[in-house]
Parts: sequence; structure tokens; C-alpha cells
Amino acid sequence: MCGIIGFVNVKGASLKAKEALDSLSYRGLDGKGFYMEKNLAFAHCLHAIINKVTQPITGDDYVLGANCEIYNWRDLKKKYNIKAKNDAELLAGFIAKKLTSSKEINKILEELDGVFSFFFYNKKQGYIILARDILGVKPLWFSTKEGLVFASESKAIGEYSPEELNPRKILLYKIKEKKLTFLNRDFFKITSKSSVNISKEKAELTRLLRDAIKKRLTDKKIGLLFSGGLDSTVLAYLLKMEGANFTAYMTSSNKKSESIMLAKQIAKGLGFSLKVVNIDKETIKKELPKVVDLIESADPVKTEVGLTMYLALKQAKEDKVKVIFSGIGADDIFAGYKRMRKTDNVNEDSLSNLRRLYERDLYRDDVLSMYNNIELRLPFLDKRLVEKTLSIPSKYKSGDIPKELLRDIAKNLGLPQDLTSLKRSAAQYSSGVSDVFKDIVKEEKTSKSNYLLKLRKKKNIKLGVLLSSGKDSVYAMHIMERLNYDIACLISIQSQNKDSFMFHTPNVELTKLQAKALELPIIEQKTKGKKEIELKDLKEAIIKAKEKYNIQGLVSGAIFSNYQRSRIENIADDLNLKVFSPLWHVDQLQYMKTLVKEGFEIIITAVAAEGLDESWLGKGIDEKAIQDLEKINKKTQLNFSGEGGEYESLVLDAPLFKKRLVIQDSKKSMQKDSGRLIIKKASLGKK
Repeated sequence: MCGIIGFVNVKGASLKAKEALDSLSYRGLDGKGFYMEKNLAFAHCLHAIINKVTQPITGDDYVLGANCEIYNWRDLKKKYNIKAKNDAELLAGFIAKKLTSSKEINKILEELDGVFSFFFYNKKQGYIILARDILGVKPLWFSTKEGLVFASESKAIGEYSPEELNPRKILLYKIKEKKLTFLNRDFFKITSKSSVNISKEKAELTRLLRDAIKKRLTDKKIGLLFSGGLDSTVLAYLLKMEGANFTAYMTSSNKKSESIMLAKQIAKGLGFSLKVVNIDKETIKKELPKVVDLIESADPVKTEVGLTMYLALKQAKEDKVKVIFSGIGADDIFAGYKRMRKTDNVNEDSLSNLRRLYERDLYRDDVLSMYNNIELRLPFLDKRLVEKTLSIPSKYKSGDIPKELLRDIAKNLGLPQDLTSLKRSAAQYSSGVSDVFKDIVKEEKTSKSNYLLKLRKKKNIKLGVLLSSGKDSVYAMHIMERLNYDIACLISIQSQNKDSFMFHTPNVELTKLQAKALELPIIEQKTKGKKEIELKDLKEAIIKAKEKYNIQGLVSGAIFSNYQRSRIENIADDLNLKVFSPLWHVDQLQYMKTLVKEGFEIIITAVAAEGLDESWLGKGIDEKAIQDLEKINKKTQLNFSGEGGEYESLVLDAPLFKKRLVIQDSKKSMQKDSGRLIIKKASLGKK
């Protein structure tokens, strides 16, 4: 892992590149390198694992700087007769030899087995390419606010308001024309069949997982981030099988906790060294500001996970560990999350999780490991392993047992029976970090979010909310705001098609009034609502929001509809935006009770299900209404949240509203088994 910097068509590029590299010097302590022309400068700091080759690497017609681990570099070196001492030098020679047209870069990347981010400057043709591995394990941020500016970490070019390069995009910048173009990359696909020989498939998965470990081994000192759960135990077992000498690192607030005792038993049973990093309130108070600054986030979940990891990495650094293994990705490909196993199509959820992994986990983990001058290796995210898991039918991953497929693989490997039944527990909980942090904010008489915002002094990235006027989109916004994201604008799609599969339509025109209540700007877009064609109108509205309010992500209230979620994610990918769906597969009954508990004032504006008659139109959702919905559910299996189209809602008031909506005139309209509350007049009133 290394650090790359670039300033193109920027005055004072050389000085700015040097200053930016200084801010990221911890990413590579084995050397610094520069390449400079007028108003153009590249910089690189080196973390050498295989042979020390100074970067940027220059040829007669090109310059390349990379942050990479290319596992098949020796094979490519031999196949294409390229002189190279390591993977970065191979990458430079490989691209220079194969790239006859900038548009061919996609094919070239497909031959690489590994993780990477790089810039490639074609001096002869005057263009620059920026690219990352398909999952985004290696980070890369850019800005075109002034010329082209890019860096491994956002903080190095923060004054340019950078955005993270979506791993499914390749950035092409023509220097003379100052023209930016994005080339699309194909993501993983679901290739599962209705029937497979599952024994044969498990054997192949076992082989691929072993290969994923083997190719990531090194002669440098190795560590393992250990939680005592299934994922890290499988990695420990595989590392031992390959004869690796390693130390496992675990963070804990309780020396005698059940998780620590279990971890020590596992370490003793499998025969590896375990170091437990003990923490307390003072440790967290001291280290938390550093973590928040490094990961550039005041998101409580990201921060707690990051702190747990950082403390283990800090100890590993003291022990001079250079490469550390992590179980990140196992939950995403083997259905470790309860919400995944309840779906009809686990693979769809896996695919969505993998799309979001670079924003959710990978940037945080990369920055924290690099700050400690340690390279992070993620075998569960091996490209071939991921492809194979998506070829396994969902029925082998769903059910009550989390990661049952991985447990079977562990049995095939010979892992002791008692260790294949280990339960999953998120690191921030098993370590006790979350509980200690809770005690700290309780003493400070504040919340985790407010405490972190005070440390960070700024909110997370700007988001646009896809607002429908109903409860789900408003509550999704509520969650993201509570996690310290900057809600920059609202986006409302007003469809003429009342039966649209994509958009909520009852009283959607009231989103404008809700925007006033929230004191937020709104982008309104009309659409005729023709299936699939309506997505062009949605994309147009999102483009307006990005251009006008500089949003870097979208908030969706999707709960169960893959139809909606997948289409929103595809549009977001195309526009280099991130997607946040915080309600995805929530427990619907508990969700409804939470809405009432947290002070949301919601009425039902449309019904279309057995048991929901005219009396439900205009009815407020309170404890009594939820009890009535429970009774109907027992008879008809009605979705509590109306996700199946059984009913639609309108939010009149919510914690973020500065004023509440007041309905002044309305009428009910019923047609057989369905009906709507038509709101003729509404205004804003005091709360």
C-alpha cells in the first residue's frame, strides 16, 4: 500500500503536490518520488513489500504511480515478456505495452488479479487515466474543481471538495482539452443456476478460499485482526495450514469477558499467538479524536468499528507487523447479516453490499492500516472467490443459520467441530468499545453523534434525499442526519402514473410543503411514469441535485423492493454517487413502533389490501393503529410497513421538521378494494 498524488492543469502544481504528499507521508515510509512539468505534478510515497522500486515509474511515453497488490504479476511478466522487479513495475510496463487506445483500459484491468489504484499519464497522447480495483479496496479521490486533482485520501486535497472515484468507473482526462470522461466497468454478476451439485460447489469454494490465502502470503511479518468469531477463526486456521507464522490481535475492554476467554481457547487450540489490547475510558477519549480525523467521518458506527481496529493495529505496528489479514467481506458474500438471510434472493443483497463496501468499510480500514504503516489483506474479497459465491443459488445461503455455507467449508477444511458453530458479533460490541463509548457520552450528557460531531467539527458527505412524502423516505433521512451526514437537498419525482412501480404517487406534490417544513431546498421533477423510461427523469433530477448542491450520495427509503433499489444503485453508479438505504430489511413491526416512539406524525393516504377499508384513509399511525395492523397481518399476511403497496402514507410532522403540515381540506375516494385520501389544501403550522 502506498500513496499517490496528482495536480494537472493547476497553477503551482509542484508545490501543492509536495504539500499534499506530506499530509499522507505515513502511507509509505520507504521512499518518496516526484514527476513534474509545467502546471502538472505527480507524487508518490512507497510502502515496499516486494522489491523497492521508486515511483512514479517513467517510460519514454508514460508515467505511472500505483498503490497495488497484483498477485499474478509474475505470470503476466512471463506471458508478455515484461521486465519488472515487482507488481507496480509490471503494471506500468503492462499498461504501456497493451494500451493502444485509452478505451482499451477496461480489457487490461480484467487481466489483473489483485487490488489497486493508479494513475497512468500518456505523455504522447496527452491524457491521464485513474482507476481502482472493482471493489475499491485501494482508495482514490479526485476533483475537477480546478484542472484535475487526485489523491489516495480525501484529506490531502480537501480544499478542492473531492469525491471518491466509484470503483465501477475509470476516469479519463484529456489535458489539452481539459475534458473529463468516465468509462464504465462491468461489476460482478449473479450467475447462479436453479440447481447445482452443492458438494462439488463447496469443494471449489474451499479451494478458492485456500488460494486466496496463499496468494496473499508474504515473507514480511504477518498479523491477523481477530475477533474470536467464525471469519477470523477460519483465516487463522488457513494461515496455520499454510505454515504462516503470525500473531492475532484483539481489542477488549474486559480482560475476563466471555469473548476473550473463547479467543484464548481458540488460539491455544489452533496453536497461534494472540495479543489482547486492553482498553478503558481514558484510552478511548485519547485515541478517538485521532480515529475521527483519520477516517474523516463522524458516523458513530464507522467510528466505533474503526476505533476497535485502530487499537489492534497500533499494537501490531509496535510489533513491526507489515501485513495484516482481515475477515472483511465474509458477511457480505456468505450472508452473515440476519436481514440478508430473510430475503428471497440473498445474491441480490450480496451484490448490493459489495457495491457499497468501498464506502461502508474499505476506505476506513485502508486509512487506519496505512497510518500504522501496515498493509491490509482481505482474502474474502478475492475476485474469483466472490464470483464463485454469486454462482451459488440463494437457497444455500438463506435460513436461520448465519454463514452456513462458510461453516460447511470450515468443516471441509478440517476445522474442529466446536469452532464451526461460532456466533457472529460485530467487533465494536464483542470488544466492548461500544459500551465504553456509551458510558463516556452518558457522563458528558450528550449523544454519540453529538460527541463525534464536536470532535470532527464538520458533518459527513453531502446527501440528497429521494423524498416521496411518505414515512420511509423521511425516516431514512432522519437516520442519516442522526449519523452526522449533511442533508443538502431533497429530490421529488412526481409521476403521472398512479400505478408506477418505481415512485410513490399519492399526494407527492406535498413534498414541496415538507421541504419548507424542513427548511431544505428541493428538486422537483415531473415524469409520465412509463416503466423504465421514468428512470431517465429520475436521473435528470439527480444530476441537477449533484450540480447545484454538490451531493456525493443519495438516501433511499427502500425496505424490500429490489426493483427500486437496484435501479437507484445503477443510476448512482453512473453518476459516481453513493447510495444509503438505512431501512433495508428492517423488522417491519419494530420499525412502525419506532416511528411512533420517536414522534413521527403520519397518516394513511391510500389503501389497496384486504382489511384496509375507507375508515383507514386519513387515519393516524399510532399504537392503536399498529395493533390493528397486527390483527390484519395474522389474517392476510399484510406487510406492516405497506411495502407491498397495501397502503401509502404522508408525514405531517417529524423531529427534523421546523413546522408541521396541517390538512385544511381533503376528501376520500374509494373504488372497490382500493382508495385514496385526496388532499385539496394544506399549509404549515406551528409544532
